[in-house]
Amino acid sequence: MNDEINVLHVTKWYPHKADPQNGVFVQKHIASTSNNPVVLGFLSYAGKPEIEGQTTIYGAKQMSNATKLAIFTAAIAQHKPKIVHFHCFAPDLLPLLLYAKSKRLKTLHTEHGSAFLKDRLHLLKGWRKKAPRWYFSKVDRVLPISPLLNEGILALAPKSSTTVIPNILTPVSATASQERLTKKFCVVADVVFETKQQDKIVEVFRQIPRAKAELYFYGGGPDHSKLEDLCRNDANIFVHGRKTNAEVLELLPNFDALLLYSAYETFGITVFEARQAGLWAIHSAGLGGQPWYDNGCIEVSSERELLAAIEQVLTSTAAQKASFPDLSPQAIGDLLKELYREIVLKS
Repeated sequence: MNDEINVLHVTKWYPHKADPQNGVFVQKHIASTSNNPVVLGFLSYAGKPEIEGQTTIYGAKQMSNATKLAIFTAAIAQHKPKIVHFHCFAPDLLPLLLYAKSKRLKTLHTEHGSAFLKDRLHLLKGWRKKAPRWYFSKVDRVLPISPLLNEGILALAPKSSTTVIPNILTPVSATASQERLTKKFCVVADVVFETKQQDKIVEVFRQIPRAKAELYFYGGGPDHSKLEDLCRNDANIFVHGRKTNAEVLELLPNFDALLLYSAYETFGITVFEARQAGLWAIHSAGLGGQPWYDNGCIEVSSERELLAAIEQVLTSTAAQKASFPDLSPQAIGDLLKELYREIVLKS
C-alpha cells in the first residue's frame, strides 16, 4: 500500500517469467510509490498467474473482459483503494474505468504507448481512435511520460487533464570489466526493423573498418532471427537475445557508445542509462526524452549523420558519466505521491 493513500495499480505491461523486459518502466513507476504496492496485471500472453506479495500478473490473452472485471471488482472490495492507477491503454480497461468511476474512486493513467504520438495518430481508425479518446477524457489525470507524448494525447483527446511524469532511471553501479582494445558500440532495443531500424544500423556500421570497432545487439523481438541472418558473416557484429534491465545496466560500462536509431520513441530510456554509465549516446532526432538530454548525447537525422557520429566516437576520448536526478526513483515517486494527495483532496 502507499504510505498515505491506498492505490490499486492496473497494468497491461509488466515483467513476467516469459519476458523479463516487458514493461520494466511500468514496474519502476509503481515501485517508486510504495514498498508493497497492490498490482493487477492483465498482460497479452497466455500463462498461469504469477503472484508475488500483493502483485498478481495474469497471462490474460484468452481471458474474457467479464473475468477481468470480476477480478478487478474483487480487488476493489479487498483493498478498498481511494485511487485506481491504470498503466498503458488497452480497450479492455474501459469497463474497469467505468466500474471505478461508479464507485466514486479517483483514477489516474500513465501512458507510454507510441501509438499516441501526434505524428502517428492518423494510423488510429474507427473504434481504435474513439476508445482512447473517450478513455483519456474520462480518467481524472493522464500522465504521459514525455512532452512529446503529452502533445499527441492532447491532440487526440483535447479535454484530457495531463501531467508529464517521465520514466525512472535506475542508478548504474557497475564498472568496465576490462580495458578495450577496440571501440565497442551497443544497441539495446526490441528487434523490430520498422521501428528500431537495426537493419539500417548494420548497413551504416559495415562502412567502419572491422578492426576499429565492434557492434553488439541486445534484445528480442519479431525480427531477431532476421538480424541474426543479416549479421551472420560480420566478424565484428554480435547478436544477443533479450536481457533483463539489471543485466543491461551491468553490461553498459563495457561499451563506448550506445546507438538508438529509432524511427520514433516516446521516451528512449536507454539513452539515459548509457549516459549514466559513461557512454556516448548516439540517437535519432526528435525522440521523447530530448528535454532531459545532456552534451554526451549526439543527435542524428540520417544514415550519413549516423556514420559521422560513429566516426566521431572512434576518435574521441571517453564520455563523462552523466547524472539525471530528476529521473531518480525518489524524484518520480515523490511526484506521483504528491499527485495522489492532490487528486484525493479534490474529492
